[in-house]
Amino acid sequence: MATHIDADKIEAELQQRLNNRMDSVRALVKSRQSVADARDKLSNAEDEDARRYQAALGAGWTAGELRASGLPEPEKKLRVRKRATRQPSSGESTEHH
Repeated sequence: MATHIDADKIEAELQQRLNNRMDSVRALVKSRQSVADARDKLSNAEDEDARRYQAALGAGWTAGELRASGLPEPEKKLRVRKRATRQPSSGESTEHH
């Protein structure tokens, strides 16, 4: 008697396994996006906090006064762009003729 292989049953089982694997990746992607969104939101909140802290300093408060009131310097400082000084390239002379 020949052994019967049920191709439809095998395919359905493998498809279910694949679906389960894909579902786990979809959930992981959703979770990772949630983390990325939360980080962006935190970063924006930290930037706003730093701007408002600078505004308070600009309004005349000192860092010491704010700290004594329970408002220490923000954990994330606003990055201030520094203008880079131009360095002469190796082919340029720093002497003037």
